[in-house]
Amino acid sequence: MPYIPPLAKLFGKSPFKPLHMHVLKVKETVDLLKPAVRAFCNEDFKGVEKLAVEISSLEHECDTIKNDIREHLPKSLFMPVDRSDILIFLKEQDTVADMAEDAAILMTVRKTKGMPKDIKDGLIRLTDKVVDAVDALEVAASEITDLLESSFSKKEVNKMLEIIHKIDDEEWISDKIGLKLIKDIYIHEDELGHGVSHLLHISDVLGDVADYAENAGDRLRAMIAR
Repeated sequence: MPYIPPLAKLFGKSPFKPLHMHVLKVKETVDLLKPAVRAFCNEDFKGVEKLAVEISSLEHECDTIKNDIREHLPKSLFMPVDRSDILIFLKEQDTVADMAEDAAILMTVRKTKGMPKDIKDGLIRLTDKVVDAVDALEVAASEITDLLESSFSKKEVNKMLEIIHKIDDEEWISDKIGLKLIKDIYIHEDELGHGVSHLLHISDVLGDVADYAENAGDRLRAMIAR
């Protein structure tokens, strides 16, 4: 693991370096959804429970970093970025990890067996695309300092907007996959029984992960617009 300097030192250079540190931990949290969903689909419920514990632990680390950022963020920033925008961006970014934890916990509360292959495939495709959206968010967060140091040069602005558009695209695709998954769940309503509502809830919360990644991207877009 690379050495991460104290937040106070990071803030001395840029308020966005700690934000990138936070999103890296968010991404680490979300990445575990892939093996968790695959374990769920393979009816490896002990594996799901183990991964859910890991995800919850990482989400707690996200909260710790978030709270540290809030406590150390200077009241006045000599930068073309509003402090409230940074805090809103942080909140949206942190909620991504919250939703990942919610999805993981949901998969532990009911041992859903005998899922049809199309539903398993849909859950896996949705999860993969949700992770892609968070990957794009991490790339965007890593570019903010370069954007500021360039004094919002046209080249860097366009580069950032392109990355944010990538987040939008991934979220849009995840919505389409999620809609098909919902239809497939209802197609198998008779054989799934009470499992229908559980699977619908899981798919909804997985989609929320991408939604909040898009919200964070929208906040970045607002910063640029100002």
